[in-house]
Amino acid sequence: MSMTPGLNVRLSGLILPILFFAAGCTPATILPVVNPAIHVVQGSVHGGQQPLVGASIQLYAAGTPSTGGGYGLGSTPLIVGPLPTTDANGNFSITARYVPPTTPSHLYIVATGGSSGAGNPVNNQAVMMAVLDGCSGVTTLSPLLFININEVTTNAAVLALQPFMAAPSAANVGAPAIGAPASAYTDLQNAFATANNLASISTGVSLTHLNNYATTDINALTVNTLSDILAYCVNSISSPTTQCANLFTNATPSGAAFVAADTTQAAYYIAANPTNNVVSLYNLQAPAAPFVGLTSAPASFGVTVATSASACQMPVPLGAASTYAVLGGSTVTNASTVADPTTVVGGLIGVSPGTATTGFVTGTYIGVIDNTNAATAEGDLTAAYNTAAGLLSAAVLPTDMSGITFSPGLYKTASAVTLNSGAVTLDGQGDPNAVFVFQIGSTFTAAGGTQVILTNGAAAKNVFWQVGSSATINTSAAWAGNIISLASISMGTDATLLGRAMARNGAVTLLSNKITAP
Repeated sequence: MSMTPGLNVRLSGLILPILFFAAGCTPATILPVVNPAIHVVQGSVHGGQQPLVGASIQLYAAGTPSTGGGYGLGSTPLIVGPLPTTDANGNFSITARYVPPTTPSHLYIVATGGSSGAGNPVNNQAVMMAVLDGCSGVTTLSPLLFININEVTTNAAVLALQPFMAAPSAANVGAPAIGAPASAYTDLQNAFATANNLASISTGVSLTHLNNYATTDINALTVNTLSDILAYCVNSISSPTTQCANLFTNATPSGAAFVAADTTQAAYYIAANPTNNVVSLYNLQAPAAPFVGLTSAPASFGVTVATSASACQMPVPLGAASTYAVLGGSTVTNASTVADPTTVVGGLIGVSPGTATTGFVTGTYIGVIDNTNAATAEGDLTAAYNTAAGLLSAAVLPTDMSGITFSPGLYKTASAVTLNSGAVTLDGQGDPNAVFVFQIGSTFTAAGGTQVILTNGAAAKNVFWQVGSSATINTSAAWAGNIISLASISMGTDATLLGRAMARNGAVTLLSNKITAP
């Protein structure tokens, strides 16, 4: 399986497992509310390329102080009664018996058992997982969220969360237990964000961070190799007991109290002991392995990834500028016609320190012009621009974003940036509060007909394009987010913007555009 191009936030190198120490936060509590009509989330479970049939699905809230949460303690199952299972295509839907948390909680999902194809032996030693949220805990899950659970999402979760997981024992077979005490709860939050920097739960593929976003990324290749090693057990048909036993024996370090009993436990041991039996584990991969991995055994199965210091951004505060959908520094010009007017809704149109709003003839636009309060808004826009431009520890932003999927975080280039064709996707990873900040040193250009796709909770209000020069959104492009430009912003004919067009010093030019402030 080739990897879909993606992007991983990268900071200074850290070898996982990662442990952070920071202040705790308000713990979560669980309220037993059962609504049989609710549609919570759906997804699929695969072992490599094969759907797992009959795997049982459970959602968990990670342990918190109020629920007895210490390291590896206090996880709360959120589905009561009979668990949903995967169908012949590996698909599942959670529609009932879901007990939502009443305060923001970090959630993960676990698939247990199943067979790799109808009629094949059931493999109860196949236990895989994925994390559902990143920087902030959630109380609700989007019915539109589709989760791919496989070996890649399992390794991403375990590599990041291993310090907060209970060590393998007879007591936790089939149910990975994750928790943190109050003194390290923020660290747990960071680890959930880190997992989302390693794999996309919406696609089930590993994420890269290299400039060319190729499959030569060492992190992605390592995660894929580890996934091929787990697939050796998950996909075993003729002798699952023997093949899984080979994996468990090689993954378990000498002196461990318990031998791994399922694939998640094996992943735990490998993450905690990345130099243990590397060659033997590497050699377990099938000749036609499902994921594109390393071509030779590494010295270690450790991976270098970013912490959430860059991934977990706060929204850029816009202040009074948030009341405007279009804000110019010198002029705001409308060149639309009565037959095809410009429409600006959800925010005002204004200019400061300039005073000219030209071309806004009756019938050629729909919107409200307010230059009286624009000076205050421009002052706050300047502060927002400086805040966005001053954020540190960004990942590398490519000069052409075509076809790339970004996870939440901070991205930067000193160069010009284009979207030459197709779409750029912003994947919120199931977090409705996910923030994306793009620091663009020079010009920014979106080619005609291109678009921004917001998926899995990503919201236009939390997307910020800080442009060091001028921004151009060409004909019929569909853009999203807050454009904060130092110079001018030009919108091509019939280009749309779900967001704001705000220029500090230059003009904003409109031409039969549809702009909706989020």
